[in-house]
Amino acid sequence: MKKYILLLLFALGSMSFVLGQLNDYKYIIIPKTFDAFKRENQFRTSTLMKYLFTNEGFAAVYEGSFPKDLQADICLGLKADLVDDSSLFSTKASIALRDCNGVVVFETPQARTKTKEYEQAYKEVISEAFGALRGLNHSYSPKKKDTPEPPITVSFKNDVKSLEEESEAETGMVSRKETEVAAVGDQMVDIAPTTDLKDKDVLYAQPIENGFQLVDTTPKVVYILKSTSAPEVFLVTKEGQNGVVFKEGGKWYIEFDEKGNKAKELNIKF
Repeated sequence: MKKYILLLLFALGSMSFVLGQLNDYKYIIIPKTFDAFKRENQFRTSTLMKYLFTNEGFAAVYEGSFPKDLQADICLGLKADLVDDSSLFSTKASIALRDCNGVVVFETPQARTKTKEYEQAYKEVISEAFGALRGLNHSYSPKKKDTPEPPITVSFKNDVKSLEEESEAETGMVSRKETEVAAVGDQMVDIAPTTDLKDKDVLYAQPIENGFQLVDTTPKVVYILKSTSAPEVFLVTKEGQNGVVFKEGGKWYIEFDEKGNKAKELNIKF
């Protein structure tokens, strides 16, 4: 039973992550000719892609037919790309969404069919691949421009240390504040003070094989995170309990599959 709960938590975490990513973009840009083809709208692939996105609530536009705000800022849109890996005996493709820098923000699982008639075959694989984008209820939400506090630059080596900083001498008073930092070799790092959770609750992510280990300021290993196919979703096991660590709304949470357990916010520094 725990296995199925864990899979459900993972799926929900992955969906939340995907939706959070896509809501940053206002438009889906549909090429009139995909890279895999020589002719415009070959096998009706462009019209099918635009129909699917529009039907799912996305603002889909053809490349070259941009509204004024997209003309002014191409980064408002994600370009839909048909990743074609077809062979002589089967049609295989996935849908990738790329930002204005060409970086893949999201890519669906690959779909395949052995249908021989090309137009029908591409209709099948595109529709199947698009299934990963159904039910997301996309709603554009402009990215918030955060104004970060001035970082404190510190030097550290191989362990967790506390830094004490004196106030200006002209006040005649000496005040102290402690900034917790985690060791990651001999490099210089910028640490911005956290406001969400107390400093003592900070967990520092240290890379290990297939994931990260989270250590506190003792230092002590608190959790071991195992990577998944979603960049901001990890599997975690502690004291026989299975759970997930995921990012939502700019914050990290941990949730175990124990009955009645609720997601708990974590203050993780990567």
